[in-house]
Amino acid sequence: MPTAGRLAGALAFLIYGWYIGIALGPFFPEGNPPDFIIPMSIIVGILCGWMIVGTRADKGYVAAVGHGLTGAFAFIFWIIFLVSFYNMIRKSLRRLYDGPMDAVVDVFALMVKFGNDLLDVNLIIAVASGGIICAFIAEYFAKRYP
Repeated sequence: MPTAGRLAGALAFLIYGWYIGIALGPFFPEGNPPDFIIPMSIIVGILCGWMIVGTRADKGYVAAVGHGLTGAFAFIFWIIFLVSFYNMIRKSLRRLYDGPMDAVVDVFALMVKFGNDLLDVNLIIAVASGGIICAFIAEYFAKRYP
């Protein structure tokens, strides 16, 4: 059921996804991110804002910190997974795997590699603080318009 908290969470995470999608650019090889990274970040942000943060809104601002961190963690997990899955598909179309199980296992190896590339203090602070701010926005609108 649509609520003000869900809508506010989705809109806040839309902006958050756009910002993080731009901020991820330098972390790709040669600073050249795939063309789909910003639209994918926006879509994943909307879904995380609607389903994770928006559903938990109206429980208080202290709880919103945890909800924001949960939403931010889920957001970055899905971004890492989808980028790794895309890279696995590209590698499999070039026939670099011996079989389908090698490709599935390599998704997780690619996730670890890309996750290690994203270990930057500024990016971690941006992801965490942005998720908390978005949760505060969703909490505000959930309390104001029940």
